[in-house]
Amino acid sequence: MNLNERIAAFSRMGVLIQCATGDGISENLSNPEKELVLKLKYIIEDHVNTNPWFDAFQVRYALRAISDMLREDALQEWVSHYPEADLPGQKTIALIMAGNLPAVGFHDFLSVLITGHAALIRNSSDDPRLIPWMASCLKTIHPDFSSIIQITNEPMHGFDAIIATGSNNSARYFEYYFGKYPHIIRRNMNSVAVLSGHETPEELEGISDDILLYYGRGCRSVSQLLVPRNYDFKPLIQAIQKYAHYAIHHKFFNNYEYNKAVMLVNKVPHIDTGFLLLTENASLNSPLAVIHYLYYDNPKEVENYLNYNAQSIQCVSTSLPLDFPHVRPGTTQIPALNDYADRVDTIAFLCELKKIPKSI
Repeated sequence: MNLNERIAAFSRMGVLIQCATGDGISENLSNPEKELVLKLKYIIEDHVNTNPWFDAFQVRYALRAISDMLREDALQEWVSHYPEADLPGQKTIALIMAGNLPAVGFHDFLSVLITGHAALIRNSSDDPRLIPWMASCLKTIHPDFSSIIQITNEPMHGFDAIIATGSNNSARYFEYYFGKYPHIIRRNMNSVAVLSGHETPEELEGISDDILLYYGRGCRSVSQLLVPRNYDFKPLIQAIQKYAHYAIHHKFFNNYEYNKAVMLVNKVPHIDTGFLLLTENASLNSPLAVIHYLYYDNPKEVENYLNYNAQSIQCVSTSLPLDFPHVRPGTTQIPALNDYADRVDTIAFLCELKKIPKSI
């Protein structure tokens, strides 16, 4: 396959995902494609039985973000910045995927295959069906993918480089075992929202999405708020109520009750929304069902804070004109193709691998 064929295959997969999520028209599909769409529709509705965090809304939202990535014009524009993407020099890239969000490893999967490498995948047991469906989809669209996609639960061997995603603890494990290979090893990251107190209702609703989509379990989920001193939390709390149904999600609510009990016992001041707790805390990383906040006195203080913590921040959500890289409220969970995790350019890494002799 050449690069254009790979782009066309991924773009076609995007069309099938749109059909399965209700955003596309299921006409002009071949019989195998119709079967793929039906299977994905079933996975979307049934995944909650495999993982209680993956209800149909969350899975559908993740897949829609992926299908938007897979527009042919977007893929062409993305890879046009990497002339080496279509050069020979195929390597086998091991992918160790996280499972905190639906198909959270998709961007690595896409990056490896779009650059012409082979993917050896250790899929997460928390998300056992979405990436395999994508692999099956690509193999149906273009049979040449069959020889370059392998999913395994066995010990991984025979690879030339590795991309692994996990916690800070697992990253140390990955470094120990795989440090001799060319690698990208990702650790915990957190996201921040900067509020001015003058946000519109739509912007506050966007901030609530940035906090609570996927139950706040992703590195792009806002875990800390920077707010001006004397900030009035009431409008934000009102916006957050769109997620009040999380109170009937037993896993999320168990975290809320546990953290509330800890705060009450330790007399920690906090704001209680009935399902989410807000407390003043300098840590970027907040427990599930808890959001930390810090006060600031001027924009310069905000810029200094963000720059000081830049290596731990995945993204910043704000409507303020900050110099620090940021996205508008409500879009932290809709990354563009070039919004690389940990700000490490995955495609550049994969293109460089083509220059390395096969026997590493």
